[in-house]
Amino acid sequence: MEKIKKVTIKVNGNVKVFYELNGERFESASKVLEKIFKDQGELYQRVYGVDRETAALAGWGPNMNYFDTTSYGWTKFLSDRGKIHKEVVEEELSVEQFVRDYVGF
Repeated sequence: MEKIKKVTIKVNGNVKVFYELNGERFESASKVLEKIFKDQGELYQRVYGVDRETAALAGWGPNMNYFDTTSYGWTKFLSDRGKIHKEVVEEELSVEQFVRDYVGF
């Protein structure tokens, strides 16, 4: 993965932060992520090992291509702290059980 330079400038107690990637300057971390990853799903896969289907079920919006708090999926990912709690239940059903389960009676 690429190396990102974080630059913090402090002047008389005031602080400014910006980032550099391959000679390009970015004023926010979310813009750096947009440059590196085509969408949130790619980040989830490459950095956290979470596949797109699981990320979608978690409500993380893997197909969104911006990384800020206006994105519900990104906000959900942050509040979940990137953690997935996944449980898979497999059942064998007869055709009758399947139909009753499907129709609800």
